[in-house]
Amino acid sequence: MKEKVNNKKPWFSMAVSLCIAVLFYFILSNLDTFWSIICTIAYYIYPVIAGVILAYLINPLMKVFENKIFGKTKKGIRRALSLTVSIVIVLLAIGGVIMILVPTLYDSVLSIYANKDSYITQITDLLNNLGAKSILTYFEEITSEQTSLFDTVIGYITNNGSSIKEGVMSVGGHVGAWVLGLIFAIYFLAGKDKMRDSSKKLLASFIKNEEKTEVVLGHITNIDEIVSKYLAFTIVDSILIGVATGIFMAIFGMEFTGLLAVIIGVTNLIPTFGPIIGTVVGAVLLLLSNPWDALWFVVFELVYQTLDGYVIRPKLFGKTLGVSGLAILIAIIVGGRILGVVGILLSIPVVAIGDYLIKRVYIPTRREKAKKEAEEKARLAKEEQDKATDIDKNM
Repeated sequence: MKEKVNNKKPWFSMAVSLCIAVLFYFILSNLDTFWSIICTIAYYIYPVIAGVILAYLINPLMKVFENKIFGKTKKGIRRALSLTVSIVIVLLAIGGVIMILVPTLYDSVLSIYANKDSYITQITDLLNNLGAKSILTYFEEITSEQTSLFDTVIGYITNNGSSIKEGVMSVGGHVGAWVLGLIFAIYFLAGKDKMRDSSKKLLASFIKNEEKTEVVLGHITNIDEIVSKYLAFTIVDSILIGVATGIFMAIFGMEFTGLLAVIIGVTNLIPTFGPIIGTVVGAVLLLLSNPWDALWFVVFELVYQTLDGYVIRPKLFGKTLGVSGLAILIAIIVGGRILGVVGILLSIPVVAIGDYLIKRVYIPTRREKAKKEAEEKARLAKEEQDKATDIDKNM
């Protein structure tokens, strides 16, 4: 009871706000140090973080199998079958992408090198026809200094041996961490019910109010639904645009079909700027072989992205996000400046969560508080009025 009285005193809220402001200023002033500490901690628990991410991404697919496909089987068997099938599908998808990407990338590099002279001639003629003399001069200077591919590769390896070694070790470390992460993900998904129950008990022990605990759990469930739907629909949308690009290029007999279909699908995962990056990369590659193919490729991507933005994405996402385009753009820029590609990928889910917390938690809470305060003021005013009335009667 004493604590509630203290909370209502003006100095208490001011002191809490001042402490938060000082802490926020201290973190911003030492952001590099805090970020270094976070990165060090993340380095040691990297496989666990990877496992949490993989488990979160696989869980929606696993829930489909649990609820729709194996819903009539016993709980233990249903969980085992759903987890096994989901893991197999994910591994097959990753393997399929690798089987498409690696051979096509290898063939594309060999094709570019084997036909480099004709590509150079085509680009030179195109720049000459367009009247781009400054670009043509710069391009001729670059191509006139070219050496053999073998000499270039050998020279690069000789001059950058230590960097290449560190890069290979770093890539190997990341691959190993994600392999361990997949093992952790299997354990997380297999015991997710126990983990959920433990989390509820832990949350209840902190809040110590059953009604408030249920409210918080409801908000967490809604946020989880927003993020999981966004991730699932983004992956589906990327697969659709990758397949559509591959079919279009195959029909018209364009080169680098498999490679560009994968590139377009992967870059589409990056919000806002991803489709632009994929289209530019594809246009540059096709420009080497056939400028007309590059032109039709760009036209197709522009048409499809317009269709995707106004028809496909609204059908997939519905009202999942409901975040303004300006807020998303600002979040992408800020996230990219802070965390690079990871920040860009996380920008939209973070904004969606912030938008939900403001609209569904903060604003209703403030309205309810204002309503109670108004009712309390009205009650006190009525009491004062009643007292004044009684005094007038007694006089």
